[in-house]
This record gives sequence, structure tokens and C-alpha cells, in this order.
Amino acid sequence: MQTIYINGKFSAQPLTGVQRFASGMVSALDELLHRGEGLASAARWVLLCPTDSTPPVLRVIEVRSIGSLLPSLHFWEQLALPLAARSGLLLSFAGSAPLLARRQVATLHDAAVFDQPATYGWLFRSWYRFLFRALARSAKGLLTVSKFSQQRLAATLGLNPEVIGVLGNGAEHFKNIAADDSLLLQHGLQPGTYFLAVGSLSPGKNLARLMAAFEQQFAGRDVRLVMVGGGNAQVFAGDALPATTPAQVLRLAKVSDAQLKALYQHAIALVFPSLYEGFGLPPVEAMHCGCPVAASDAAAMPEVCGEAALYFDPTSVQAIAAAMRRLQDEPALRQQLRQRGHAQSARHRWSSSAQHLMHWLSARQLLGAAA
Repeated sequence: MQTIYINGKFSAQPLTGVQRFASGMVSALDELLHRGEGLASAARWVLLCPTDSTPPVLRVIEVRSIGSLLPSLHFWEQLALPLAARSGLLLSFAGSAPLLARRQVATLHDAAVFDQPATYGWLFRSWYRFLFRALARSAKGLLTVSKFSQQRLAATLGLNPEVIGVLGNGAEHFKNIAADDSLLLQHGLQPGTYFLAVGSLSPGKNLARLMAAFEQQFAGRDVRLVMVGGGNAQVFAGDALPATTPAQVLRLAKVSDAQLKALYQHAIALVFPSLYEGFGLPPVEAMHCGCPVAASDAAAMPEVCGEAALYFDPTSVQAIAAAMRRLQDEPALRQQLRQRGHAQSARHRWSSSAQHLMHWLSARQLLGAAA
């Protein structure tokens, strides 16, 4: 039987967008296998993980630890992983992949290292530009997370867009989680008295303009801005935020899913001002949790949010401030966005992406008898 290996590097990394995608896809694939649906049972599935990792709880996919003596996750992925996966097809879901893998499908989440180079440090940007170009030549298949990213990657790498498969993100990971209100109690956050921003401290997340817009509209008023997310100096270039934070702004570097669900449920709205996103998962999560969304009208955001968000120009502090003011002042607008958001979030499901992946692999003769 054919063996399909999955790159488990994500299970040893902090949980950000690409790791969430990998975890969601692996769990959804495992559920397909458990139910015996579609083409999943045409292969043996193995998740290859670094030692001391925390893989998702799986019922069918085998979990195997490899490469315990390597000094870093980068060396693990580039050396141990392709060796362990040499007898089958390797799937990588979290943005990077080994150059030496003989047969692999890689997921490139966006073309930001080409389109937004100033956002990243020189070493990170150079490596990923080289890696993406190499994978475009050598991989058996490429995946991405939106039609926007499909078009930008194809244009950048000189490919026909149709050769890049599109698998969206989902938000079902919140479905069976009980909301934890502990952070609201700890920081004195009353329901309906704060705006929420979720994302890393990358300059591309545009948080400095968001903070300026908040101060412009709400300084001295009984409204707060809660910002969830941390930074990574090895990846991002420059400072995403001013050196000092106003008293009305609460910054939380790390929260649990249960705590984040509570923050979504009780916020006035999620404000998502990114200048560039390959997908943009927090708006879909917010919609799933019943939180109104105001979002940038740039990159993949209109594709992902559809008619379920209040859009603004992310380069304009005044436009961001006006959107926030409308969401605070217009309860009917918030209710309309909640209703539309519920329907829109239902269109983004890990289970649908897992099923689409099966058909995509089969159509390219990478899964099943032809493989």
C-alpha cells in the first residue's frame, strides 16, 4: 500500500496561522480516515514529528518521532524528514518543506516574501525566496490557501495558476471548546466594551495604524483595545508598534483557544487591518464565534470574508477609525454582521479542505492505484 507521510514540524512550533492550518488539515484527514470516506483509505498515513513535539490527538494516522539528535527544527526538516519519507509521498502544510524530498507536495501560504519584502528580516526573506523557487521546480504539487495567493504565487514563480491547488482554512477547532472568561475577569474587561485585534507583531499586520485610529476615536472614553499576538525577531523586520502603549490598550502575547473564544464572543468587534494576508484566519474564527468583523479591503480579505465584514482602507487611519466608530454606534450593523458571519464561516471548513485535497491528489495521480 502507498504511504503518505505528513511533515510534523508544526507540532513542535508555537501555534500561529500556518501551524493552525497544518493541525486543522491533519485532524480533518484523520477524521476522513476514521469514517472511511473518499480516497483516504487508499494509502497508509504517517505523521512524522520531531521528538518532544505535541502532535494532535489522532485515531487513525500513525504518529512517528524521528531525528532526536539534530540541533534545530530547520535541520530536522531539511535532513531527517526527507530521509524518513523517502519511501512515499510527503505532504507539508506549514509553509516550509525539505529541499531533498524525492516526492512531495508543499503548501506555500502566500507570496509575501516577494510582495512585501520589507516586512521580513534579510535571512528569512532570502531563504524562503530560494526555497519557494526550488519547490516550484521540483515538487510534485503545490498548494496554497486562497485564490489570491494562487494568483500571486503563480505570477511570482512563473507557473500556471491551475497547477496550484487551493485549500482554505477552517474554524471548527472552536466548535467543541468551552469559552474561558478568565482573562476578561483578570483584566476587568466587560462584554461589549472592547475591540479585539488578533495577529502577530509583524509590520504587515498594520497594528500601528490600528492603535492610532483607536486613540483618535476613543482616547479618554470607556472603551479598550485588546491586542492578542506575539512577535518573532528572527522572522519579521522593524517594529510593529510604538515603544509605549496607552493605558486603554491591553496587549496579550499568548492566550489559549478557550480564552480567545471568550474574547471573540464578548468583543464589540474584531478589527483586522492587515496590509497583506494569504488567507487571514482570525476573521473566520471571529465569525464562527459570533463576533462582528471589520477588515482591510486588501489582498485575500474580500475573498475570505465575502459580504460578512465591514471593510476599510488599511492605509488610512481615518478609515479604520470611522469603521470602529460605526461598529460601536450601530447595534443593528453589528447584528447584521453576526448573521452574515455565521453563514460565511460555514463556507470555510477543515473537513471540506481535506476532502478537496483527496480529490486533488487523485486527479494528479498522487493518491490511489495510479500512484
